Amino acid sequence: MEKTVQNRLLLYALISAVSFIFLIMPDYAAISVPLFFVLQFACWYYLAPEKKPLWLFVPIFILSLNPFISANPIWHASNVFVIIGLYSVMVLVMIDQFPIKEDSFRFVFNVIENVFRPLKHALLPFKWWSRDQQKKTEIIKRVAIGIAVIVPCLFILIVMLASADMVFLKGTSRFFDSLWHFLDSEMVYKTIWGAAVGLYLFGFMYIACNPGDGAQIREPQASNKDLAILNALLISVLTVYTLFVFIQFRYLFAGAELPYGLSYSEYARRGFFELLFLSGFNIMLILISVRLTRLREGLGAKIAGYLCHYLCVVTIILLTSSFYRLWLYSADFGLTRLRLLVFGFLIFEAIGLLITFLYIQKPKFNIVAVYLSIGLLYYLTLNIVPIDNLIAKNQVDRYFALQRQGIEYIMTLSPDAAPQIARLLGSDEVDEHTQQLARKYFSDLNARYSVEERGWQGYNLSIARGVRIGY
Repeated sequence: MEKTVQNRLLLYALISAVSFIFLIMPDYAAISVPLFFVLQFACWYYLAPEKKPLWLFVPIFILSLNPFISANPIWHASNVFVIIGLYSVMVLVMIDQFPIKEDSFRFVFNVIENVFRPLKHALLPFKWWSRDQQKKTEIIKRVAIGIAVIVPCLFILIVMLASADMVFLKGTSRFFDSLWHFLDSEMVYKTIWGAAVGLYLFGFMYIACNPGDGAQIREPQASNKDLAILNALLISVLTVYTLFVFIQFRYLFAGAELPYGLSYSEYARRGFFELLFLSGFNIMLILISVRLTRLREGLGAKIAGYLCHYLCVVTIILLTSSFYRLWLYSADFGLTRLRLLVFGFLIFEAIGLLITFLYIQKPKFNIVAVYLSIGLLYYLTLNIVPIDNLIAKNQVDRYFALQRQGIEYIMTLSPDAAPQIARLLGSDEVDEHTQQLARKYFSDLNARYSVEERGWQGYNLSIARGVRIGY
């Protein structure tokens, strides 16, 4: 590799390490997080051999906005893994090892493998430095040996002298207290993490500048015996589902009287998550069936195709049943984070099923990539939509409609909910206990979030609005 390119990669590693320390590592990093990724984009635009894959910085930037626009921390940990995955995809696209056009799972394994590949190149800067500084290496080794010998001797000497003289003891104590305070500070911890992240990102950039060859995965085939077993499985599963669908139309959708004295809210709640799991199982079964039959012809393959269409219809009915059950339960008890997230998941899964219909007819595109794209779109939506605000609005609206079961729940939400909780203050329709809860919410908010303590890196739109309302 040319010396100029090496120097640029080393500079990128240094910039990444330092910016990570000062923009990501602060305790309350908020507005500084998107600034870090703006700086990353600038570095990649200057250094990357291919510019087109840099559009993947768009979802990365959207994810980085979450700490700035929302005070809800539930996505912070998962965002780290998603961003690393997007970096991996971006690098694979640059080196032409992202076979998304092929209808296979290979690109998924490539992305996962590429997440760990930068670790293999993390020590390259030190190897480059050692190779270029061979004459100085011996001097450094001698200095290191000297330090290893001198430091223990000085330590013993200082301890002995300090025990012999009180003035010397106080002077050395102040010195060591200052030194220990520096070593005990978070700077050492942040420096270690900053160096690790800088070297990891350096590894991605090195891969982008030095593409390799990817492995090939053999296309799976299916025999006629496989198809007979597959069709028998599909027929058995669909027979049970047909009976279940009949029950759904009779009791859930048509509103027939429920047996055993069940209420509709209890009936809706008890089967929701099971149906959600089964819908995911059905999608996997459809993908496996199409995968095994798409390259085959004959009666067995046609029957499997028809059964997959029917299973897709059944899965849509299951999703509709799940959605309706959750709707009935939420009508009685209001929204929570989990219920709102599942509502969104059901909508995006329904979109995926509609695309699955097309895939069964013409399996010439990568359905896994489509599912992952839909999942990423859903995840990006969760990062920019203030879900705590929506939940609080739902519960406050229910409160004013005299449905007050979930009003205490919203007092546990993040400052995103502050504008809705403020509606409970100063209204004659709100009882004193609820107003006390609202006042305590704002009192805790003002006490917890100090602008001076957070610094400029921690400026957050939602927190600033909540504190302003609290005053």
